[in-house]
Amino acid sequence: MKIINILLLSIALFLITACGNRTPFKTQTPLEKASLVYIYTLSQVSFDDNPSNPEYSIRINNKRYSQRIKEDEYIALNLKPQKMTISATKKQIEEKVLNMDLKIGQIYYVKMITKDGGSFEFVQVNNDIGSKEITKTGLAGSSEEAEENIITEFINPKDTESVEVKATTTTLVPTTNQTVAPMSKTDEIMKAYDLKQKGIINDEEFKTLKINILSK
Repeated sequence: MKIINILLLSIALFLITACGNRTPFKTQTPLEKASLVYIYTLSQVSFDDNPSNPEYSIRINNKRYSQRIKEDEYIALNLKPQKMTISATKKQIEEKVLNMDLKIGQIYYVKMITKDGGSFEFVQVNNDIGSKEITKTGLAGSSEEAEENIITEFINPKDTESVEVKATTTTLVPTTNQTVAPMSKTDEIMKAYDLKQKGIINDEEFKTLKINILSK
């Protein structure tokens, strides 16, 4: 019985610490040649006898984004200024789709709204409303291990070219005259994921590596 109580206390302390360390909202500006899309959700007053904390997964042109969003969380995406299909799926069951025509240098706010009965809406909101509401949220944490698809809709902050967010088995061997640039956090995570796929490390070891990389 004592062991169970200790475990329950540890879990509670972990959850409290995790919530307290959540990164608060930080205003951004679109990268060069990009459109900035904020996606967020606010906690809702529930009249259900069994309230739950909804979790949403995001897809960009039917390609899954790595981070899921829970109540009072947001993500910020620098995307190519073009027509985009962005969707949100609640608990991997109910999906809502939003078609957007993104313009260069513009900021957009998209929100998940819980409705009576448990369903939800996925809508673009007015910038005046969105810019005020999103300040109540914190940066979404990552709860998925890796991408299932390559997302080429992102804008690279260094050279404004598209970024492919997925592990690759191709290894580039530099010559003695080449200077090797330091790996980004994304590259390190993808390399760790590749090791997991090959069976070199297990799921727990991958999660630990991922946390260590993100905390640098």
